[in-house]
Amino acid sequence: MGYATSIGKYHLGRTIGEGTFAKVKLAVNTETNKNVAIKIIDKKMVLQNKLMHQVKREISTMKLLHHPNIVKIYEVIATKTKIYLVMEYVSGGQLSDKLFYLKRLDEREARKYFQQLIDSVDYCHGRGVYHRDVKPENLLVDSRGNLKVSDFGLSVARKLIAMNNDLDLSWAQCGEKARRLAINCLRISELCGS
Repeated sequence: MGYATSIGKYHLGRTIGEGTFAKVKLAVNTETNKNVAIKIIDKKMVLQNKLMHQVKREISTMKLLHHPNIVKIYEVIATKTKIYLVMEYVSGGQLSDKLFYLKRLDEREARKYFQQLIDSVDYCHGRGVYHRDVKPENLLVDSRGNLKVSDFGLSVARKLIAMNNDLDLSWAQCGEKARRLAINCLRISELCGS
């Protein structure tokens, strides 16, 4: 995939993340001189794999959520070949990388992250949004040591569930027990580094 060096008011820098259909680049807003992260999605790949609904869902979900522990989306820019999601840049990287290097977190830090995760998940659920992919790779740490939930690509909203009978919601049958189990597994991973 070829990439421009700028899009709109943003000057693109180095790649800070990469997936099958997208790359995330560090960029600078030339008007404010502030860093942002821009997720660059290849439209052709998304259309070939029939995932445009997933991209639209991620965008609408992120626009709906405003919480200090959730990555903010600032704007979306679309061209003929790419979709650019301009988001908050979280400088500390993924929690999974931190766990890999440190092997484990001290209890106070793990408690802080866990509380911030619970606060953000509770906020999402209160607005009818279910992330469905909470894992250390989707949890970022900012320069102040605060947790930020990212990557809402697999999320679903209660409103969407009510409107779409064809949506595969086999995950939903697990309910509250599965949610608690997932969060406890994350907590153990944070504390033990396993």
